[in-house]
This record gives sequence, C-alpha cells and structure tokens, in this order.
Amino acid sequence: MGKVVKIAEIFGKIKAAIGGCMLNEADNRVVVDVTADSRKVTTGSLFVAVKGVTKDGHMFIEDAIKAGANAIIISNPEVEVKEKLPILIVEDSREALVLALKEFYGPQPDEVIGVTGTNGKTTVTHMLHRIMNDAGVKTGVIGTLGFMFEEGKLEKLPITTPDAETIWKLFSSMREKGIKAVAMEVSSHGLHQKRVWGIDFSKAIFTNLSQDHLDYHGDMKAYLAAKCILFSQLRGDSVAIVNVDDPACDEVIKANRGKLLTYGIESARCDVKATVKRLSIDGSKFEVNSPWGRFDLQINVPGKFNVYNALASFASALVDELPPEKVISSLAAFKGVRGRFEKVELGQPFTVVVDYAHTPEALKNLITAARKLTRGRVIVVFGAGGDRDKLKRPIMGEVATKYADYVVITSDNPRTEDPEKIIDMIIEGVCRDNWIRIVDRRKAIFHAIENAKAGDIVLIAGKGHEDYQIIGDKIIHFDDVEVARDAIKAFWEVNDEG
Repeated sequence: MGKVVKIAEIFGKIKAAIGGCMLNEADNRVVVDVTADSRKVTTGSLFVAVKGVTKDGHMFIEDAIKAGANAIIISNPEVEVKEKLPILIVEDSREALVLALKEFYGPQPDEVIGVTGTNGKTTVTHMLHRIMNDAGVKTGVIGTLGFMFEEGKLEKLPITTPDAETIWKLFSSMREKGIKAVAMEVSSHGLHQKRVWGIDFSKAIFTNLSQDHLDYHGDMKAYLAAKCILFSQLRGDSVAIVNVDDPACDEVIKANRGKLLTYGIESARCDVKATVKRLSIDGSKFEVNSPWGRFDLQINVPGKFNVYNALASFASALVDELPPEKVISSLAAFKGVRGRFEKVELGQPFTVVVDYAHTPEALKNLITAARKLTRGRVIVVFGAGGDRDKLKRPIMGEVATKYADYVVITSDNPRTEDPEKIIDMIIEGVCRDNWIRIVDRRKAIFHAIENAKAGDIVLIAGKGHEDYQIIGDKIIHFDDVEVARDAIKAFWEVNDEG
C-alpha cells in the first residue's frame, strides 16, 4: 500500500512543520513503513515512540531496533539509544507520527467531513455516505460500525476513531479506489489523543453533548473541550455545522475557526431550521427553511433525534451545493443503520427495537421517542458497561424508571467488573417501583418480550450493532437482534421467513 521514502525527506517535513533536533545523519536511508507499535516493526520501519495512556513507546525502542527499525522519532530527549540510527527528537511525537504518515501514505481524500457529538455520529455519517454517493461523489465512511468504501461492504474497526496509522492507511486505500470524500466519526478520545490531528477537515458537524466518557475526561468541561478541538483546527474556508438547540453550542462556536452554519428545531438562531409536521413509528415529515430555500423532507427512520441527524446531513449537502431534490430523495431512501432504532419484526403484535443508546441522554431520547410512537407501554431492557463511566449508572436508572413503564435492568458489557455490582449502582438512581433486575442479558430480553402485550414497544438498549458481550477477559458471541428474534419465536406465533 505504501512506498519507499527517504528518511531525510520525512524528517525534513516534520522539522519544517513542528521543529525538531536530528541526531545521526540519515544519508540515503529509506523507510518501508511508519508505525508507533513496536510489535509491527519490520526491517526498514520508521518507529515513532509515543507516550500513550497506559504505555510509553519509549520503553520499546530497543525492541523496535531489534525488529529492524531503520530510524526513530522520540519526544523524550533523555532516552538513550545506543545504535547509530537516524533519530529525530521532537516536542510532540504524536504530531510527528501524523506528519510522517502523511508523507509516507500520501494526501487525504479531497473532502473529509468530521462528525462529533455524544449521540448521532454514526447515523449522520451513514446518511452523508448515502447522500453523497447518490449525488455522484464517491464517498467512504469511517466510524463505530467500521469503514466502508462501497455500499454494503462494511468492515469492522475496534474503536470509533481509529489510531492515526489506521486512518492514513485507509485514506491511501480510498485514494487508490477513486474515493473523493469521506464522512468520519470523530470521538473525544480521538481528538484528545491527536489521532485526527493534521487532517484537513472541509466540514465539521456538532450533533449534541451529554454525559459520557467521564471515566476518561474527568468532567463535562474537559469532555466538551475535547470535542471543541475539532472546530479549533478548521481552516478559514472550512464550515462548522452546529446544532444550536444544544446548550454546548456556544463553546463549540467560540472554538470554531472556520465559517459557521447553524441548524436546529427549537432555536430562533438556526440558519437551517426544521418544523416537524409528523412523527410516527415509520418515520417523520418536516419542513426545512434555509438560506437555500424552503424544502419538504420525509425520512423513514423514526424519532425526533433522527430529524436532527437528517437536518445536519441536509445542511452539509447544501453547503456542497448538491441538488436539493437528490438529497431529499436520498434521505427518504435511507433505511437507517444497524443497531440504531433497528426494528425486529416477525409479525408479533408489538414493536421490538434494538438501539445503541448507552448514555443517560440517549436513553431518555429513545424512551421519549418511543412514547410518542406507541399506544401501549414502553418496556426497556438496559445495563451499563463495566470499566467505564460509573457516574452515569444511577442517572440511567433514574431516566429509565422515570420515562418507561417497565424496566428490566441487566448486564451490558461488564468487562472486569462484577455485573451484580454494576446493577446495584444503576438501582441507586431508580425513582419508581417499576423495575426488575435480571443479570443474564438473554434472560432479560426473553422476560421483556414474554411480558409484552399488543401495542407495546420493547426497547433493548445499550449494545446496538455489537455482536459480542465482554465478560471478564472473554468475548462471547451475543447479538441483541438475534436474541430478540429467538424470544419472539419462543412466545409468539410469528412469520419466520425473514
């Protein structure tokens, strides 16, 4: 995928951009790849020592040299390297890594759209993927569900925003396949750890902000500050597309260095404003007023939150001057993404939905949306992930019992924590006696579906698209959609042809 590049060229570009001090001449040495993982080093690699969250790459320099590293970049000048290899000492090796990757793998796609926010990133990026490809702009997507170059060919990634090395390799592959644009989810972790530093974003979309990842960021102020990094690195002619119905919008706007386009439903200061005409289990109809004119839109994914997602995508498309009628048609044809308000339908007399909602705000939005879409009860199955933000657990317990009619509290991905203790923390927040605890997630889903009546809606929340469950150090197969189907078939006479 890559090419052979002279070390002197890479070091020269880095020094010109961020400075640095070089030890030992590079002569005519070349590198055959660039990596910050000593385990991936082969003969001729450039190894970049990066200090991570749990490990410091400087500790593995000798391992990298033994594996064949041809040059080293470090940010700790006190590290002693015995071998006479070309070494570049920089202040920030994360930035140096990105610059080396850019030089090695070549330019990014012509247009990179970054989407950040607590909720909605996946749906917005996939809406953009559909809109832009339909309009003739060959577009890829990178995010929580994986990366996709061609429609329907989704390949998994371990995290929402991958490491810089993976990103630039994907950019290179996209360029080889003629892809001109990419819609990319940008997580707070990815921003804070500079995984997307150095990417030239043509547009940045802010969806919303609510409590999540406080195990990493510490508090909401730091979490928001991480999100704002995306907007602070925009160039002057890039466009920030910001949801001004969200209270965090002012901080995002303050950080923005590009042009500004606002969107929303409630605020009077929206550039692109939706007026909702109808919400149903099958989708929504709304009117959009914008600087480009007035438009009537229909989407076939339900919930007010999806109106926001469609509005952000529509605004982005208008900025690109894509034909509005084509964009409207693409949004109407969009069927949603796996694990995002995904209906499980086998002919049962009630609705079953699998959704990724795993934060208090997302859970509230999911339940309140469902309330407007059903005449019966709202039944919720949910848990909370282990080794993650513990502060949100009682809040989720309060939200679920306050807004739903019946709540089944269960396991999510307990990881190394005791699932019973996680549930105990959730229960600390319950505000009504309308819940039951069933630690086994499969049994919890079966219980909810067994007790559903005609007209009810069962929401299975938290894991969405995931087809696994992490218990201790084991990863087992577990798919909420599959389990829901099994439960429906166990208790109801259904059509199982699908």
